[in-house]
Amino acid sequence: MQRTLLSAENVTVSFGTRRIFRIEKLEIREGDRIGLVGMNGSGKTTLLELFSGKLAPDGGTLTLNCEPGYFRQLAGNGESWASAEEKSLFGVRELEGSPSVSGGEGTRLRLAELFCGESALFLIDEPTSHLDEEGVKYLSQRLWSIETFVLVSHDRDLLDAQCDSIIEIEDGEVRRYEGNYSSYLEQKKRAFERARFEYERYSDEMDRLAAAYRAKKEQAGNIAKKPRGMSSSEAKVRDFSSMRRSPKGKAKGLERSAENIKKRMEHMEVREKPKELPKIRPLFSLTDPPRNPIIMEAENLSFAYPNGREIFGNAVFRLKRGTRTVLLGGNGSGKTTLIRLILEGELIRIVPKAKLGYLRQDLSDLDDSLSVLECANETSVQPKTVVRNVLARLLFSASDIEKPVAVLSGGERVRLAFARIFVSSANVLVLDEPTNYLDIPSVEAIQALLSEYEGTLLFASHDRAFVRAVATDALLIENKKIVEYDLNDF
Repeated sequence: MQRTLLSAENVTVSFGTRRIFRIEKLEIREGDRIGLVGMNGSGKTTLLELFSGKLAPDGGTLTLNCEPGYFRQLAGNGESWASAEEKSLFGVRELEGSPSVSGGEGTRLRLAELFCGESALFLIDEPTSHLDEEGVKYLSQRLWSIETFVLVSHDRDLLDAQCDSIIEIEDGEVRRYEGNYSSYLEQKKRAFERARFEYERYSDEMDRLAAAYRAKKEQAGNIAKKPRGMSSSEAKVRDFSSMRRSPKGKAKGLERSAENIKKRMEHMEVREKPKELPKIRPLFSLTDPPRNPIIMEAENLSFAYPNGREIFGNAVFRLKRGTRTVLLGGNGSGKTTLIRLILEGELIRIVPKAKLGYLRQDLSDLDDSLSVLECANETSVQPKTVVRNVLARLLFSASDIEKPVAVLSGGERVRLAFARIFVSSANVLVLDEPTNYLDIPSVEAIQALLSEYEGTLLFASHDRAFVRAVATDALLIENKKIVEYDLNDF
């Protein structure tokens, strides 16, 4: 029988007066391989701190039956105790503890230490940060050596490959779903469709009952009225002497029937309308898009850095109009260099009507003195309703859009910068790793908008799920050349 490593019942965690989340009931048993998901700020790291025993709950019962191994997002570069073999497998240079250790090397070093440890339960918080594709690939292989873990990651492919259940933090509630990340999404979709069906059935029934109530009330009112030309005394005689049920009695019966309908409406179980992202229909014609079949191109593209390192040698580059093209290639192959050359506009020809939209990594174009809505409207050529809908699709609530830009988190600032580009006059988007440092809901929000984009898109991304969902075409940078690549092989 599988041993229970952790159990939680009626657990709450709060910061001051704000409740972060509540756990009604949760168990982690030996062999559980769990992915932990939720928006930035929902409490994922706080939940790992709770599971590690570093944080005590405000209420409820938490029982921990082991000493977990814990990989934190941020940690110092202290002296390493990882084995030489493990460090070698993760490609760690012998530089630990020195200031020259890069973010990627520090992550590799701490992962090497993690896999040298012995624990019944591992808590792993964003291990793919700063890792290149080879590092992520090796991490995935090494995770198979761990029997039980809780993994926070924005890499959906990693969650799909490694996890057999998903814990979600949403609206302050912690829920568990059996299956990998794709299964979790399917369950969420079915739950949404069921909630929408039940709401529509509830709404239709309420409308029917409300119409019946109004009809009964109207009938009762009409019957109670005396006929035109009949005096009040004549109406009383009529009601008293009638062999049939009197009009007054009929009116009272209809009133009772109406009240019964009203009580039925009041006792019906209320079904809330599920939250649904608004549809958006940007007027792409407002960007005055080019009609040329090729938006940008270069023949015999050659480029080398001053240190002599050659990136492109007589390469051919063409970007077709209306495509969503991903740039593929290993680290250092030249993806970012090509994007920089496009933005400089010297070695690469760009058609005159093309207006480039570029997501600046430093987000320097955001004005902290403006509100979110004002900042989005600042660059917009779209109707104000479209701007509001784009912000909603990018997970900004009605209250969020009134916030000053100065108080936004890093992920919120990226989403706002993207919204500004999407509603601007740009008709060609150029994006270099647009999903870096974003949580999964944010990535999926940007992914959904780009999948519907009517213009031309060129982007580089390590996120395979994002590439599969967005890209229609691919260019591979390899051996200083740029060649078309079949996405079916990706």
